[in-house]
Amino acid sequence: MRKIFLITIISILAFNLSISAQVNDTKAKAVLEEVAKNAKTYKNLKFKFKYRMQDKAHKVDNVIPGSIVMSGDMYNLHIMGRNVVSDGTTMWTNDPDAEEIQINNVDKTKDSFGFLKVITSVDDSYTAKYIKTAKDNGKDVHIIDLTPKEGKSYFKIRIKVDKVNNWITEAMIFEKDNVVYTFSVEKFETNLNLPEGYFTIDPSKYPDSEVVDLR
Repeated sequence: MRKIFLITIISILAFNLSISAQVNDTKAKAVLEEVAKNAKTYKNLKFKFKYRMQDKAHKVDNVIPGSIVMSGDMYNLHIMGRNVVSDGTTMWTNDPDAEEIQINNVDKTKDSFGFLKVITSVDDSYTAKYIKTAKDNGKDVHIIDLTPKEGKSYFKIRIKVDKVNNWITEAMIFEKDNVVYTFSVEKFETNLNLPEGYFTIDPSKYPDSEVVDLR
C-alpha cells in the first residue's frame, strides 16, 4: 500500500513536467505549449507541495506535505518520513522508522511521466479543453481539463496554470471510484547545484537498516 501511494505521488508530481495531449482547443493548446516550453528550460526543479486525498464515501480527507527534486527521469522525494530516490533505473525507499531500505527496479510500464520525455511531443493520450480563467489565491490562472481516451483509472485531470509564470500550480485527478487526488505546488526552485550521487541511496551509509533487495 505504501509503495502504491508513493508511486501515485511521483506520477502526480511529474505530471507538472509532462504534458501529452491531443489538443483541438486552440486556447488550451497555446497555454500547454507555453508550459512545455517553460519546463524545458530547466535542468532540474525542486517542489514543496501539499498532496490531498479525498474519499467522501469512506470519510477520508488527508493532506500530506512533502518535497521533491526532479531531473529527467530521476527524483529525490521526501514524504511521510520516508526518502524515495531513483536514478531512472533503480528506486530506493529509505524508511528510518522501520529501519529498512527497499530496492526495486523502476517499472517503466507504470502510468508515470518523465521530465522532458513526453512534453517534446503531443500524442493521442488525452483531449484538452480550456474551461475558464479564474482567481486562485490571489493569482490569475487558466483552468484546463484533460480527459484520457482510455485505459486509465481516472476520468479527468483538472489543472491550474499560473498566467504569469506559465507553471502548473495545481492538478486534480478525479478517479472513477470518486476518489479525488489534489497536488498543490507551494514553492518551486529551478536549476539547483546538486551533489554527485543525489539521485541514489548508498545502503552502506545506513548500517542499522535492513536492506530488502526486490530487483
